[in-house]
Amino acid sequence: MIFKPVNIPKEKRNDFYQSKYEHFKNLVLWVIVISCLVEMTFFVSDCSSVSGFSSDTFLPRFLIIVPLIVYFVVFKHVSSYKIMVPFSYVMIHACMLSVIWTSVYTHNVQNLREAFLVLQVMFLIVGIASPKIEHCIFHALLIGDIILALMYNSFSGIDTLISLDGAELIAVCAFEFIFENIFAEQYNTRMKLEDISLHDQLTGAFNRTKLKMMCLDEESNELECRNAGFLLADINEFKKINESFGHDVGDQIIKELYDIIKVCTRGDDVCIRMGGEQFLIIVPNQGLARTKEIGERIRHQVENKKDGACKFKISVGCTIYKGGDYHVSVNLADKALKFAKQNDVDLVVAYEDM
Repeated sequence: MIFKPVNIPKEKRNDFYQSKYEHFKNLVLWVIVISCLVEMTFFVSDCSSVSGFSSDTFLPRFLIIVPLIVYFVVFKHVSSYKIMVPFSYVMIHACMLSVIWTSVYTHNVQNLREAFLVLQVMFLIVGIASPKIEHCIFHALLIGDIILALMYNSFSGIDTLISLDGAELIAVCAFEFIFENIFAEQYNTRMKLEDISLHDQLTGAFNRTKLKMMCLDEESNELECRNAGFLLADINEFKKINESFGHDVGDQIIKELYDIIKVCTRGDDVCIRMGGEQFLIIVPNQGLARTKEIGERIRHQVENKKDGACKFKISVGCTIYKGGDYHVSVNLADKALKFAKQNDVDLVVAYEDM
């Protein structure tokens, strides 16, 4: 059903709504800018109607420039939908208040009715960048605009105006529910594709693509993080394990190693399956001693593991990444790993100690 909400996991909702806002924010910006500018150009018709300078409507028409400038400045410096979405609705209502204020002097009821229709279009466009529930709340405040207009204007057909605007409000809110469902379906599909392209399907660890995403830009091989520990962990005698127990057991112990790495690392540490039975662990803001300690913790957990597919051991090579091409640090960690395998197949070795 088109009104049945598409499930977005709770932990992903902020990212979903931020993504929705980022996708349509420029459209919302220009709708608000154009609406405010058009509102000011109506001053020309005000002057024509009085055959001179309409001093009464000058301030109501042009005062809208103040919140518009503030909105534009905030838009350039604030990216959070939690701030910009409510601000966008404030601008819509500011436009409406300008029209109501002007109508007090012009007594042009037709312009007031048309302004409410234009307002509905603005709500429709701003709503596509907003959470649907939030949209309904801000849109319902239109009733307050109607009441305010009635307080300063007396005209016939108010029942028709309210019923029409009520129907338009319901129609726009229904559209926003449908649109958000459609966007949510696309968002979920995109997240699944990104997950497949970014994660190893056997273990769930990141794949090599993650390294490129951590770089300063697409053209550089320099990571954003500095002074990060690089640990390269490898299962010892993995070929013999596959030959003795089969590839299913080999796959199982690869997953067991990744599970141990997750337990031994922090939330901002990154684990990448480099291929086969080898994992690269990047631990930001850690010195050599701390990096080696993490490697020893992983090695110790593997050594003392009592359950699982079969017993296995690992070797770990590590180094400190201080900037530049990350391939250099990976190669240094690999040299330390090979040294560990040549000397004791169950050892943590730092390149700096070799």
